[in-house]
Amino acid sequence: MNSIGPEENKPILRMFLAGIASIAAGGSTHPVDTVKVRLQKEGEGQSAVKKYKNIIRGSYVIYKEEGLRALYKGLSASLGREATYSTLRLGLYEPFKHMISNDGEKTSLGVKFFAGLMSGSTGAIVANPCDVLKIRLQSISGHHQSVFAEITQILHHEGILGLYKGTMPNLLRGAILTGTKMATYDQTKQWLKEHFAFKEGFSLQFVCSFATGLMLSITTAPMDLIKTRIMSQDAGHKVYNGLMDCAIKTFKQEGLGAFYKGFFPQWIRFGPFNIIQLIVWEQLRTFCGIKNI
Repeated sequence: MNSIGPEENKPILRMFLAGIASIAAGGSTHPVDTVKVRLQKEGEGQSAVKKYKNIIRGSYVIYKEEGLRALYKGLSASLGREATYSTLRLGLYEPFKHMISNDGEKTSLGVKFFAGLMSGSTGAIVANPCDVLKIRLQSISGHHQSVFAEITQILHHEGILGLYKGTMPNLLRGAILTGTKMATYDQTKQWLKEHFAFKEGFSLQFVCSFATGLMLSITTAPMDLIKTRIMSQDAGHKVYNGLMDCAIKTFKQEGLGAFYKGFFPQWIRFGPFNIIQLIVWEQLRTFCGIKNI
């Protein structure tokens, strides 16, 4: 296969391919993400009624009360988020890694994690408005609202800063998630190649993607819940005054287990999401003559 050009001249192409892979993954797993958001919102306050309870019942209740279309609420905002957030966090990972260290394939786990922290936090800040829109639209039960209508409502009642609500938990989540994601995926590939003679290809990419999804769910569930609760607040119903206030109130009212609400739908989403995203990205890179991670 002919290469399009020197590897070092392809940073924009790498990011573009990352965006395509992420949009494919985001669109495929969006219904599960909607259920996860509803579960994370459920139970705020000691007297709150629990309607969704788990992923199976949550999916059924949403479908029964709002129709199949409701599971795709916020899809356009979600795809916009992937086109910005994931394009940057995946596309900038290798430039940051090479900027920190020139050890090639023997780069340490710490360097990989730190490079992921940097690329993830960059993507999270840029994509925060899309994240707010996605979560607001997914949280609405009953009527359907367009992205444009939601933007107009936020700007009218909360101003431009309303689109940057939850930036700190989102930044921390994005940094931890991408640091964990890229370090786990990159290091697992290196380990399997060295100790089990795996060759680059679909099987290796599948195993590493699956392991990455499980690790992400464990490490990011608490911050993901806090991010969801803060971002879903509108101007007329403010429950939390920041990251620490949300964490303390959630712990006092619902206990430590509340931080893992939505864990199973998150895992069910992260598994397929990572498999689709990382494998499609790797295969597209191979097709375009770009070296695999």
